[in-house]
Amino acid sequence: MTHGGTALIFVIYVAFHLVNHVLAWEGQAEHAAVIEIGRKVYRSRIGEPILVAAMLFQIATGLMLSWRWSAKQLDFHKTFQVASGFFLSIYILGHMNSVFTLARWSMGIPTGWDFATGAPNGLIHDPWSARLIPHYARATFLVVGHLFSGLRVVMLAHGTIEASADRVWVSGTVFAAVLSASIMLAMCGMRA
Repeated sequence: MTHGGTALIFVIYVAFHLVNHVLAWEGQAEHAAVIEIGRKVYRSRIGEPILVAAMLFQIATGLMLSWRWSAKQLDFHKTFQVASGFFLSIYILGHMNSVFTLARWSMGIPTGWDFATGAPNGLIHDPWSARLIPHYARATFLVVGHLFSGLRVVMLAHGTIEASADRVWVSGTVFAAVLSASIMLAMCGMRA
């Protein structure tokens, strides 16, 4: 319950972050304007430590849950939930290392759109940056899919018929795939 409960803090940030990336379809200026609004909250003296603590707590509790569950026979949905959570624990630590340690503390560079998209060459035209395309795409898909897996568990625990919970999960993972593709197209330079 604590893993799911603290996920609410994370969900707010992730939703803002992903919507902001979708706004890149309108252009880099729109993305930058929205990210500056969010940064007033999640990079504040109070917001950033809460967000970092929530992420680290999610990783720690998620790894404990995956360790416990992986010792049992798992159905497809639970396997997806455990595997996506395990991937996200590694991704989040790597992403935090890139943003905090490399970009902000070591190099002193901004971590906006140019940083994320490998400017000036971009994700497509630079072999080193191209590695980020599947990295970002997988993370976007799995974070949304993982959240819908958690929602499915909550729905089942509250008496929802399994077929209905499964439909919500399928809809959520289809949404995750469309969202991931949309964000990656924007990050690779497509505009509305």
